[in-house]
Amino acid sequence: MARPYTPLSLGRRLWDTHTRVMLCLLAGGVLLAGLMASDDQGIGFAAALGTWIQLLALLAALATIGWGARLLLQSASGGAPLGRPLWVCSAVALAVYTVFAALPVSQAEAMVQAQSWSIIAVNLLLSLTLLIISIDVRHPAGQDGLATSVERTGSLQLRSNAGVLLMLVALAVVAAIVARGLVFSHWAQAYALPAGMLLCCGKAWWDTRNLVGRSSRWPVRSMTAAVALAALAQGAYSHAPLALSVMEAAWCYALSVVALVMLMASVRHTLVGWASAHPERLQGAEWLEQAPIGMVRVDGAGIIVHANQTQLEWLGVKTLSGQPWTQALTPALRSQAPEWMERLRAGESLAFEQSIETRHGVRHLQTDLMVAPQGFDDNAFLLLSHDVSMQKLMAGRMQEQQSQLVSLVSAIPDLVVLKGVDGRFLHCNQAFERLVGLTHSQIIGRTTTDLALDAYLPSEVETDLQARHSLSPVVYEETLRFADGGYQGRFEITKSAIRSATGEVTGLLCICRDLAERSHARKEIERLEFFDVLTGLPNRRMLMDRLEWSIRACKLRASYAALLFIDLDNFKDLNDSLGHQQGDRLLCEVGKRLIASVRSGDVVARFGGDEFVVLVEHLGGVREQAENHVRGVVEHLISRFNQPFSLDGVAHYSTPSIGVTVFGDNDVHSAEELLKRADMAMYQAKSAGRNTQRFFDPQMQAQVNARAHLESDLRHAIHDGELQVYYQPVMNGHGRLLGAEALVRWRHPGRGLVMPIEFIDLAEQTGLIVDLGTFVMRTACEQLAAWADNPLTECLTIAVNVSPRQFRNAGFVDEVLSIFDETGADPSKLKLELTENLLLGDVNETVCRMRELKERGVGFSLDDFGVGYSSLAYLKRLPLDQLKIDRSFVNDVLSDVNDAVIVRTILALAHNLELEVVAEGVENAGQVDFLVSNGCERFQGYHFGRPVPIGEFERLHGFASCA
Repeated sequence: MARPYTPLSLGRRLWDTHTRVMLCLLAGGVLLAGLMASDDQGIGFAAALGTWIQLLALLAALATIGWGARLLLQSASGGAPLGRPLWVCSAVALAVYTVFAALPVSQAEAMVQAQSWSIIAVNLLLSLTLLIISIDVRHPAGQDGLATSVERTGSLQLRSNAGVLLMLVALAVVAAIVARGLVFSHWAQAYALPAGMLLCCGKAWWDTRNLVGRSSRWPVRSMTAAVALAALAQGAYSHAPLALSVMEAAWCYALSVVALVMLMASVRHTLVGWASAHPERLQGAEWLEQAPIGMVRVDGAGIIVHANQTQLEWLGVKTLSGQPWTQALTPALRSQAPEWMERLRAGESLAFEQSIETRHGVRHLQTDLMVAPQGFDDNAFLLLSHDVSMQKLMAGRMQEQQSQLVSLVSAIPDLVVLKGVDGRFLHCNQAFERLVGLTHSQIIGRTTTDLALDAYLPSEVETDLQARHSLSPVVYEETLRFADGGYQGRFEITKSAIRSATGEVTGLLCICRDLAERSHARKEIERLEFFDVLTGLPNRRMLMDRLEWSIRACKLRASYAALLFIDLDNFKDLNDSLGHQQGDRLLCEVGKRLIASVRSGDVVARFGGDEFVVLVEHLGGVREQAENHVRGVVEHLISRFNQPFSLDGVAHYSTPSIGVTVFGDNDVHSAEELLKRADMAMYQAKSAGRNTQRFFDPQMQAQVNARAHLESDLRHAIHDGELQVYYQPVMNGHGRLLGAEALVRWRHPGRGLVMPIEFIDLAEQTGLIVDLGTFVMRTACEQLAAWADNPLTECLTIAVNVSPRQFRNAGFVDEVLSIFDETGADPSKLKLELTENLLLGDVNETVCRMRELKERGVGFSLDDFGVGYSSLAYLKRLPLDQLKIDRSFVNDVLSDVNDAVIVRTILALAHNLELEVVAEGVENAGQVDFLVSNGCERFQGYHFGRPVPIGEFERLHGFASCA
């Protein structure tokens, strides 16, 4: 049922504003009194403060009289939803007495006695008003609470104007008589009257539990606090000078609350009267038509006057005007319409829920029926409906989630118990049922004592009490024995108090977890953390811990140990050919063979992939003996590895490359350093042909460091402009310049001029060759563009070496073409020199890229022909323009018959393939004569000129002729 509106309802913001204003006025009075008490007139603080509070009390009393009279007059005009409540009459009578009590009077004895009984009368009426208000608006809980409320409030409503006047006179007379009787009894004033006032406060405060909403509860509780303060001041009136001021302040606050309530009730009465007198304005209001609530206005005869658009859409009809009001109800509820009409005419408000079938599904509506007089039709009423479908859906989902939560808790293997604040079981899962040997229905609603569970839960009562008084969970261990199956084990029990938003304990949650399962899980976690999942050997983490410990032990015992880094040769081939499953089996077999090949105290670990590490300790205090012992261990391992491994009955051979480092001196301080040394030695073993071992040599470290420094310096050199391009001339047999080869030089700021042989291989391995080659090619193209502007140099060509890694780069062709576009160089003047190693890759891709550049005019030369992968078939497919005879053949062409034959063969081959030939490494005239006599027309070597910078190159040659 919907909760009715009460005349005491106030908005939260309005109530907060009123409270702040009253507090500010009282605080201002204290400040003003303090200022006046210190002036020259000598007015006392208490007198000044009392005057200020009396003024406020007079204003509050006058406001109460005015708004109370207006409210009673409005009620007398008819159609008011408030009626003629008794508490309004009581408040008016209270205000009248307050005016007299707050007025300053002379000090005559008669006037003092009159003021005393008026003060008592005010306190009596104040308590009576509070009591009437609390009874008048309370709302008992229950299904028929609304009807009960109406019955009770009916006795507190005055039926006529005469009744109002009679009640005002009766209240004034009774209050005067009782006050007159109490004025001569000091005991009654100091004790009986305050006690009675406090009893009224207690009764009112208790009734506020049932008030409808917080908007009605705030005014009543505020008045209750004011009356309680007035009661305390009444008790101290004869002893404390300021007690009267405190009492008057309480009156002022209480009357301001009453005046504010009556003001808002009068405003609401006016608005309702206007709406009743002008229903057509409300019916035609656009906002009401589109409001998210449904509204149906019905006259006293039960005929629908108007229904807004929202209600029509919900019911699926175009109009309801002129039809019986039951058409706004679902068929299932129409039979109750006559009873509801009777209850409405009796002054009740009703609420019910109805469900309507729509094309979008079932819509649930909460509908309120309330009396709403229209003009002179006092029996007219309203149906207000709002959609609660979403609330229904959310409630259903919450119930479903709660059911799922209960199912989840029941499925948890731990013992879970939920108790109420009284110790009774509210819920338990199946694991707890197995513990106590009882069913769910036998447990719920009973306590541990009722079920005699002390044998199964020995510390239950004591720990429950401790958990209720603790802000953190209580955790302890206990041995539990299950009634079902007899299982006994050690359990960790956690008990947590469940608290409400206010911190009050509302229940207790208990979870019991079997420690045997946790112990097993801890061991499993430790195994996964420190051991390899595949082989079961110690993993890298455990190896590092053991290695650090071994380093410290060797220093303490002055002994040596050794670290063996083992990598399986060509393991990838096995994975690619037989699959990863067979590869994993081989790794397991290798682990077993390593364990069988070393001492029981030695550590065998899998470092990762196909890499294993063996730690051999206790090798004595002499390094030579330790090295000899380890060498024997390594040879034994290699011999064992030379025996086949059986994989599913098939023999498979796998050889190791082993790097060894012996430690125990003070030169090693960390496990990382030892692993790095053993790893370097292992790579030396691989370079030595695999299936062998190498011991770490400090020179290895020096070479690695030097290589690392050189790589770092080369990276900086490429970006800092330390590289220079030198040019070596290419001449014909008559000594005329045909072009040049661009060669890179590195002018190191510390080492001076560094030759290519020292850094080209490093650049190729690290990938820096791509940036380096791009720099040389761009510089050469810029020089070609400069030469193109000079008639003496416009026909010269430049050859640039291109490494296989640079040529295979995905963006090589686009990069070369962009350099042409940026520099403006003629592509036909550029020759790219390729090595025969390029043919070891994808030849089809190589030919495709060469032809793409060939179409733009770029020429190609095969460098160092004859010393690499010289395949005549590939030579035929490549779009070459030129061959360069390697200097190794030219150097001994005059003294070695074989070299002479090879040179003649290359020249004849090139002539038949219509390729140009350049002889490299020509150093004397005899070599020139031999080459010319055999048909060679282009030469390059120290005989014609060394590589020099571009300035010196141009100065030496002068560019006399390009023919």
